[in-house]
Amino acid sequence: MKNKHFKTNFNWKYEGPSFTKDLSTKQKIILLIFWLVAGAIGYYVFHPVISYKTVTGFAYVIYVIVLVGIVSLFFQKSLISYGKSSFKMTALKIILGLSVIWVLGSLAVCNPVFMASYFADRIQIENVDFDKVKEVDFTKTPIIDRDSTIVLGDRVMGEMPELVSQFEVSEEYTQISYKDSVYRVTPLEYAGFFKYLGNQEEGIPAYILVNSVTGEAELVKLEDLGLDGMKYVPSGYFNHDLYRKLQMQYPTTIFGEPSFEIDEEGHPWYICTTYDYAAFETRKTVSGVVLFDPITGESTKYDDVLDAPTWVDRIYPESLVTEQVNQNGSLQDGFINSVIGQKNVTYTSEGYNYLAQDGDIYIYSGITSANKDSSNLGFVLVNLRTHQAMKISSPGANETSAMASAEGEVKNYGYTSTFPLLVNVNGSPVYMMALKDDSGLIKMYAMVDASDYQKVATIASDEGFENLKKKFLALEGTQAIDKDELETKDITIESVQILAIEDTTKCFLTDTEHNRYKFTITDQNEDVAAFLKAQNVVTITYSPQEDVNLIQSIETK
Repeated sequence: MKNKHFKTNFNWKYEGPSFTKDLSTKQKIILLIFWLVAGAIGYYVFHPVISYKTVTGFAYVIYVIVLVGIVSLFFQKSLISYGKSSFKMTALKIILGLSVIWVLGSLAVCNPVFMASYFADRIQIENVDFDKVKEVDFTKTPIIDRDSTIVLGDRVMGEMPELVSQFEVSEEYTQISYKDSVYRVTPLEYAGFFKYLGNQEEGIPAYILVNSVTGEAELVKLEDLGLDGMKYVPSGYFNHDLYRKLQMQYPTTIFGEPSFEIDEEGHPWYICTTYDYAAFETRKTVSGVVLFDPITGESTKYDDVLDAPTWVDRIYPESLVTEQVNQNGSLQDGFINSVIGQKNVTYTSEGYNYLAQDGDIYIYSGITSANKDSSNLGFVLVNLRTHQAMKISSPGANETSAMASAEGEVKNYGYTSTFPLLVNVNGSPVYMMALKDDSGLIKMYAMVDASDYQKVATIASDEGFENLKKKFLALEGTQAIDKDELETKDITIESVQILAIEDTTKCFLTDTEHNRYKFTITDQNEDVAAFLKAQNVVTITYSPQEDVNLIQSIETK
């Protein structure tokens, strides 16, 4: 009885992996047309890469399969049941099952846990001496940070009322080497869908260029360069969408986020890095680059990034480079060591900046130990065009400590420091940063010794970098101060303030004539500094400064 009952209710017969066996010829034609149309619409709307290694490509394949299943199911006379199965789900189950195995298998096997060395070798880092970093050239030192650049760009845009109502300024601001200096460049973008409709024929008419050394900003109109507007841009719609245009031209190529650059003639380009994965969304590597002309929509693909024009500055994105450097520093001795023990494990410090050298842009970051304390073990420099990576061993303070030290030097103003640059001053690594007020305006510049962040030199922004360098070298004792620059006199103290800044203690004095002075408390002067108070008369030798005079020596009377 049980066997008979079983056969009556579960009379299921395998008839092969066919979705359409029970459909008529007419229904099959309708199904095919619907599938092609729906598939084309889905591809146009979402423009996924046709690749089994990406989420978007995988999702599109599933989308197409589900379309077939839904339409086939719609034409069936009855659904799958215990008694009768008109629609066979075998193929769908097989495909979905294999898909799950592929995704989970990729994520489970191709990851740092099992393939630590495979991930650690994504970037090759050469150990070099600091002299690989050339002596600082202030005409190529990008001291203007991104936030200040945005303010400057918005100010220039505000002076163009005919453009403000139709376009907005993109906040991309790519760091580039241009005309023997360093700049940030960003395009305008459509201020919404309806602005696009009204301007699509002419395209985007301009971009903004900001000098990262001087802060000079200009809005460059393409018509002044004899060029038409940019029609294929990220803010475009339909066929003018840059991402859609790219994917239509290269349907099987994996792209990331394009970066906006200009060549030496000022012609705009989108630098579109191409990628590959070892498996499903794992171990991402750069496979080439596409140079896309947003004016004409034409493009050129380079399978070897070194074949791309040398004016291109950013092929390897900062996020990928940082990830690769971190894995190189943490996985050399295996995944378990990166978690337990952490012998010889290093990571990049919090944040990065740029260094211009030989016409290329390098990303710079400190290297710190696994516990990420207030010190750095050295620095890493990576060329964003060629992927050349250099590691420099130079123990010292990390960037955060240097920023705090610079801010403490001008604590009476309450200025905040930008993330520092790493520069070579007289053969030594030095942090250089801007100091900004509450409104974001740069008021001063500072240099901090990377090996000893107690040594800080500051200067007003209008005094020039060479004077800052001279002051820093004098502070270091590398370059003696001219006797003509030193003054000695007796002063009567009106107020004394002693501030502890990280591991440095500084003494600030104001005399009865309202002149201000400062000096760092050391073993040589701590006995004098400890007992200073109002109305004391002291003899000082100091270097006159525009703001706070720098005391070289102090004696009580």
